[in-house]
Amino acid sequence: MGCGMDWSDIKIFLAVARNGTLGAAARTLGQSQPTMGRRLKALEQAVGHALFQRTSDGFILTDEGSAVLAHAERMEEEALAFER
Repeated sequence: MGCGMDWSDIKIFLAVARNGTLGAAARTLGQSQPTMGRRLKALEQAVGHALFQRTSDGFILTDEGSAVLAHAERMEEEALAFER
């Protein structure tokens, strides 16, 4: 699972997973929507799977995305514990 997912990618992934849209996720992280979209595509290519299903209502996690989410949340907990 250590396939080139760095912390900044994880943060983008988590923001999109939690906010459900690229726009809301971009606002949360203070990034531009095109940048977020590019990073997310690059992340999906690195993982070799689509992590989100893009629907008219926004982004829905795929099965692979759900697996990555569990991993990402563990990484986030470790990062937050490290910062304390």
